[in-house]
Amino acid sequence: MNANAIFAAILARAQSFLKDMADNIMIIYGEKGFAPFKKPLIIAGPSLLILYAAVYSPLGNKLKVTSAQVESMGVVAQYAGDYQDAKAKLSAYQRKLPFIKDKDEWLNYVITSTAREYGVAFDSLSAQKEMEVGNYVVVSREVMVTTTYANLGRWLAEIENSKIFLRVSDLSIRRSADNPGTVKVTFTLATVFSKFGGGV
Repeated sequence: MNANAIFAAILARAQSFLKDMADNIMIIYGEKGFAPFKKPLIIAGPSLLILYAAVYSPLGNKLKVTSAQVESMGVVAQYAGDYQDAKAKLSAYQRKLPFIKDKDEWLNYVITSTAREYGVAFDSLSAQKEMEVGNYVVVSREVMVTTTYANLGRWLAEIENSKIFLRVSDLSIRRSADNPGTVKVTFTLATVFSKFGGGV
């Protein structure tokens, strides 16, 4: 039974008690008039006012506050599982981000080291661009290379299957006029750094 149901049950009992008491008072008043009520009212009146001011009124407010808190906790409990799942997913994504302390050199290192491994020759590598989005920093560089289709495919597969978050965008390919069998490729490579650190 929730707090609202308990409060409603207490209120119903109090209303029933007051109704019975009012009926009894009307019966006595009908038989004997107002005389039997003078002395009790003189004694009980101030006491009832003090009791109401000291006990009932604050208790009613406390009961309302407690009822609201119980409802709030019920809503929180209802979505606690979703919160835990979202927190676990966020933590998993966070572990795929590189450390913020490596922000200045990390993307350049990934590009040059993997290109060397797959025999890709650079035509140019742009300066690093950084953009802050909330608690994250998006870092990107434009890459221009000359290579073969086969080397390009293996190199991009290595980059895109990285356990660290990397994104290839704006990819364009054209045949090289100078060297048949090779292509000139331009693309942007980006990653994300968390200001609170990463997990890789």
